[in-house]
Amino acid sequence: MGLRLVSTRLVAATILAAIGFRTACAQTAPGALQRLTALDAKAIDAVERGEAVAITLDAADKTEIATLGVVRLEVPRAFYVDHVKQLAGFLASGSTSQSGSFSEPARLEDVATMSLDVPDAKALEKCRPLKCDVKLPASEMERFRGTLEKSHEPLPHADSLMREWIVAYVNAYRADSAEETVVYDDTKHPVRSSDAFRALLAEPMPAGIESEPFAPMLAAPRAARPPSVTSRISWEVDRLPGLKPILEVVERSSISSPAHLDQSWMTTKLLYASHYFESQVEYLTVIDAPSPAGQGASYLIVLRRQKFDDLPSGGLFNIRGKAVKKLRDALRATLANTRAEVAAAHAASSAPPPRAP
Repeated sequence: MGLRLVSTRLVAATILAAIGFRTACAQTAPGALQRLTALDAKAIDAVERGEAVAITLDAADKTEIATLGVVRLEVPRAFYVDHVKQLAGFLASGSTSQSGSFSEPARLEDVATMSLDVPDAKALEKCRPLKCDVKLPASEMERFRGTLEKSHEPLPHADSLMREWIVAYVNAYRADSAEETVVYDDTKHPVRSSDAFRALLAEPMPAGIESEPFAPMLAAPRAARPPSVTSRISWEVDRLPGLKPILEVVERSSISSPAHLDQSWMTTKLLYASHYFESQVEYLTVIDAPSPAGQGASYLIVLRRQKFDDLPSGGLFNIRGKAVKKLRDALRATLANTRAEVAAAHAASSAPPPRAP
């Protein structure tokens, strides 16, 4: 066989291999996202180009907003899962100004850096059921007001009282004694947070997202969760444009399943929010994606369901319409930030160590 013939066949084989890979990607990539029927072909193409996509889904309750987001990560799924294994944060929102995690049991030291926004601290001095700018149970409103009214320095005392209550709440939640008793009394109709959460759980999953893997991570009581579930409770203060700073307590969970070697699942459950939210749950699915030369890539799919205390729609006070757009844009930006952050972390982990001087 002549050298020219060998070269010709080698070039042909290389071309065919490249065509075969592109064909496989064309078949596999839409197949991995095709089950998400809420995404049209244009959205799927945008994901494959590396863009973050976010859309709003229909919700039966006008106080609920459901947002679906997808982004392609140019890192192996195993790298992303390992990157967030501390459960301190799954997404790079860029809006968190303070944060920390709770020990077990939770201690005041865990919230030593937590501080309220000044308007919130002042509002707690006059906080009463139905007339409070901070979401709290009625018993805590009375305790805050009674203590702060007598204080010569109400602002630092407000921080101390909030830290004490948050720590007690987290410990009670872990003991499964607070799941049914946390009530927000700042609105006309008291809202039991566990009821609001169960309403979100009852919503059907959009086509293409399995519900079964998430159930163990959100099971109540917590003692019913299998050993394969790992959870961590954290606090954070989010500062979003146009909104009051929100103090949140969240529980992040992940589950390992040897029966599914190409997917991973995680959840974020809102346990407390100082403003706006009655409940929130986030479902994250990470799926292997095709990549050239076996470098590894994955799809990050996020379903975020949020239940608000009030969302008037229509007319001059179309708050819901504005919130829908803000939340969609926020998730899109968060996914884009996450893609960039994870890519940078992967590049740093792959870089050769610096030479010794």
